[in-house]
Amino acid sequence: MPRKVAVIGVGNTTYTSVKKENRERSEIAGACIRSALDFVGRGLSLSDIEAVYYSTVDGFEGVQRPERSMDCFGQSAGTAVFTVNTGGTAGGSAIKDAYHIVAGGLYDIVLVYGCCTLLAAVDVQQILNTASPPLIEKPFGIGAVHLGGFYLSRYQSEYGTTAEDFALVAAKSHKHAVNNQYAHVRRGYTVEQILDSPVICHPIRLREICPVSSGSCCLILASEEKARELSDTPVWIKAMSCISDTYLVGYRDFLGFPMLKKLAQKVYQEAGITKPLEEIDYAEVFNPFAGFEYLQYDALDLCKEGEGPKLVREGVTDLGGKLPVNLSGGTLCTNSGVAASVTRHAETCLQLMGRVEEERQVKDARVGLAHSWGGPMGQFNTLAIFERD
Repeated sequence: MPRKVAVIGVGNTTYTSVKKENRERSEIAGACIRSALDFVGRGLSLSDIEAVYYSTVDGFEGVQRPERSMDCFGQSAGTAVFTVNTGGTAGGSAIKDAYHIVAGGLYDIVLVYGCCTLLAAVDVQQILNTASPPLIEKPFGIGAVHLGGFYLSRYQSEYGTTAEDFALVAAKSHKHAVNNQYAHVRRGYTVEQILDSPVICHPIRLREICPVSSGSCCLILASEEKARELSDTPVWIKAMSCISDTYLVGYRDFLGFPMLKKLAQKVYQEAGITKPLEEIDYAEVFNPFAGFEYLQYDALDLCKEGEGPKLVREGVTDLGGKLPVNLSGGTLCTNSGVAASVTRHAETCLQLMGRVEEERQVKDARVGLAHSWGGPMGQFNTLAIFERD
């Protein structure tokens, strides 16, 4: 029978623009891991970490062995290091794999680490332009924002979503990022300021698009025995799974996220959740474009299809609402490559532990959801349900 597994530690670094980054990758790694060990305390040291899961996107890393940045505290000490690459979802996929390996009894304490994967690329957009080719799968220079525009244009066409609706959900993230010490963009843009920003690809405006951030995030996972020994606030992984789609995008109808919907049904069943809006206290979803939250609300069964803007207008997904979503500012305000998908899980766990800033802390949060998404427009999805004692 699988063992219970908990998150007992969270590590973060400060975030900045990739263009302004002056830290070495190993320096970022070291700072992040030290903060996770300090988070746990109780004498936990690097020598206690039995395995490391390193999330990566090889094309962005620009090196053959991106996990070499872990040598300073990993392989040189004889620690097993595993590399996971599922595009932007790699952080979530690494957490899933680490969860399974602890549940299976192979290790008791495992570290999952994600760092900005964009430091080595001269021009990230040129890579993205060839990663998501539409129609007959030829590289016509269509990038992520264009494909994001396809999804949000279709959503707008189907449900009458307005430019103000998209700006409202963006403003929700920007408002709360101000109170997140680790967020990259902390300007607190208002609805009016967002609407005043230029349209980059219809209907997506500049301030509805994530930045390119540099920084890192990590989690420490432990078996039940170790978790109870080392933590007063362990957060248990109640259910976690993944799903994948073809990397081909040319024949999609761009109406919602059907693979995420299938995944949610599976994970909810495993976690015993029948009414997610009623039973989940906090959620982090992957929103590199602000309007994606609406499609994710639909797929996660938080509302009827097309009614996401109603949730935002009524404050349901804001602080104090029935199910607050992305009070960290989300990927919209800090997009540190694969670290951003680690962060979705980290932020959910921090909320359940009661360890975020008071201004954005959800009161008595007990059950949380974390989602990561990546590859050519949703090729991969992971979903986790967390629960505290």
